[in-house]
Amino acid sequence: MVYVGAESGDDQVLAAVDKGETFDTTCDALTKLGAAGITRSVMILNGLGGKALSPQHADNSARLANATQPEYLATLVVSFPTGEQRLRAGFPGWEPLSRRELFVEMKRFLSGLELKRTIFRSDHASNWLVLKGTLGADKERLLQQVRQAIAEPGAAHLRPAWARGL
Repeated sequence: MVYVGAESGDDQVLAAVDKGETFDTTCDALTKLGAAGITRSVMILNGLGGKALSPQHADNSARLANATQPEYLATLVVSFPTGEQRLRAGFPGWEPLSRRELFVEMKRFLSGLELKRTIFRSDHASNWLVLKGTLGADKERLLQQVRQAIAEPGAAHLRPAWARGL
């Protein structure tokens, strides 16, 4: 198994964070790995596009997953344990998403996914809302959980801040 920190499928977000990759290079690598019979686990960073690029980050990250159909897909919430200075230097105007905005981005991402059989996890310590399922079979259930989180962003079913391990 190969773990691929794609972080985003959006070229503008990838350039802003100086990832050194593009949608095309990541898609090409994932396609080659799949063709070689290597199991792929892809990670996307929820919130990486900040407020300004959130919609395109969600849409293009879903597009990347759809194009490559990875066996595993996970999301983590972007965090900066040593501070945001480096990110802000290359990404002027970047503003973090609120908890509710993270859920709205997740809803947009999940809605755009057209996966046949991908194990999905959003259960890293950084995530406020723990999501687990297989896409496409569990897509509607996962979306319902996200809709509930959007409606009640402070609800008890969410991971408390002290448990996020950040």
